[in-house]
Amino acid sequence: MHYYRDKECNEIDMVFESDGELHPIEIKKSTNPGTELIGAFKVLDKASMPRGAGAIVCLREEFSAIDRRHLILPVWMI
Repeated sequence: MHYYRDKECNEIDMVFESDGELHPIEIKKSTNPGTELIGAFKVLDKASMPRGAGAIVCLREEFSAIDRRHLILPVWMI
């Protein structure tokens, strides 16, 4: 598990390495996080490992998805 921040102020709360892929995770204290939060995930495309699925962990009641690679994960599911 890693934290990412660069000099352009791109930030990812957690980055997990699993099965040769990097999985970005944002954590927000919100029930309705904006989809723009996954924009910082693109910085991992420059890494030596491929980027896998990512997620926003938040206070939303139900599990949902932004698209096929980005999930919205309620904190109660962890």
